[in-house]
Amino acid sequence: MNRQRSGGGAVGTGRVQLGTVIGYGAGDFGLNLFYTGLNLYLLYYYTDVVGLAPGIAGSLFMVALLWDAVTDPVMGAVASRTRSPFGRYRPYLLFGGPLLGASFVLLFAAPVLWPAQPVIACLLTHLLFRTVYTVFGVPYVSLSAAMTTDGKTRTSLSGARMQFATLGAIVTAFLTPWLAEQFANGSLVRGYMVTAVVYALFAEAVFLVTFFSVRERADIGIQCPDLMASMRAVRGNHAFWILFASVVMNVVASTIFTKSIIYYTRYVIGEAGMVREVLTFYTIAAAAAVFGWTLLARRTSKTLVLSIGLSLNAVIFLLLFLIAPESKTMFLGFVVMAGIGMAATIVAFWAMLPDTVEFGEWKTGVRDESIFFGLYQFSQKAASGLAVGAVGLILQAIGYVANTDQAAGTLDGLRVLSFALPAAGMAAAAAIIAFYPMRGDRHSRIVELLKARGEG
Repeated sequence: MNRQRSGGGAVGTGRVQLGTVIGYGAGDFGLNLFYTGLNLYLLYYYTDVVGLAPGIAGSLFMVALLWDAVTDPVMGAVASRTRSPFGRYRPYLLFGGPLLGASFVLLFAAPVLWPAQPVIACLLTHLLFRTVYTVFGVPYVSLSAAMTTDGKTRTSLSGARMQFATLGAIVTAFLTPWLAEQFANGSLVRGYMVTAVVYALFAEAVFLVTFFSVRERADIGIQCPDLMASMRAVRGNHAFWILFASVVMNVVASTIFTKSIIYYTRYVIGEAGMVREVLTFYTIAAAAAVFGWTLLARRTSKTLVLSIGLSLNAVIFLLLFLIAPESKTMFLGFVVMAGIGMAATIVAFWAMLPDTVEFGEWKTGVRDESIFFGLYQFSQKAASGLAVGAVGLILQAIGYVANTDQAAGTLDGLRVLSFALPAAGMAAAAAIIAFYPMRGDRHSRIVELLKARGEG
């Protein structure tokens, strides 16, 4: 088969130092200051702060989803062909970080800068942010495949990322509404904009730490496949597509849950400010569980951990739907369990993804990390955008009206939206991953075969 290597050498395994693991993982703290703010609060910001209709707000996310369908795979192809003194992926961390922070500020500043055209302003800045996030994010996640091919080390890298990601999510979930109020000075729109500036400055400092901490391994074969070779690698990698499909269902389910609970806690439980506690408990539980899930994945298998996490959350969401708790304490208890299940899925998904690169190389003879990481990023963002758009449209369909008491039918609709749909999505994701082909030590055997093939 055509190996198409430039920079040759056998596929190496290799472990990385603890400082590198921590430095790499820290990058996701900065990313989650942005991404969690987008996921948890932007829809609410559009509907209840800026005053956009739920259907319009949800449609903004849907348009951004279509845009991501183009930018993520394209960025994957661009990154894999980049050559610089810093490597293929690291330059994007250095130069993309400041642009990402600026685009995040514009995301919340749009209604301030263009008050006469809030819909157009929100749409254009949303598209800009997602574009720059792709330019930074695809190379960042691709680094895990370029730093090592050792499966356990990749699990550690994934675990470190998820620890920092959940820490960033905790900070964002807890502080964002509070900071927005502190900075508001009579205008909550202004408060969110200043909060975004604070996050952007802090995230850039973190990104610099990540840039100086990581290195790309020269002995992991560098390829410059042409477009047809990349397409062949994508088509022939059924391990990746099974993972892709499971991720889509999982992200749709979890996004619907996290987006809808801000409405459930306010209008069903009756505490407008409770969402900050809910999201903080959710992310703290996930952060606390990441280390345990990482150890279990290293000692058993990533696929087992993923199956447990998906099944656990399917059961939790089903129970929430059947019980429909109005007690704050009971609801928080379920949220903690959902956070624990969520931690299993994010650790396992990100640890399994780099392994599909070697699976595809073994099947097709073509190695192109970034095309798979670009498609994977697309799966997450597309699923998230689809889910947020669906939440906005469903809210409108069930008769939701912002800042008023909701009708009984609307409250019933919130229950279905918040719990029944996520339960179905998690169950579907668990069913899909049962077909994943790399179980046991199959990945390590594939790596050895690739090493022998490279030495032959």
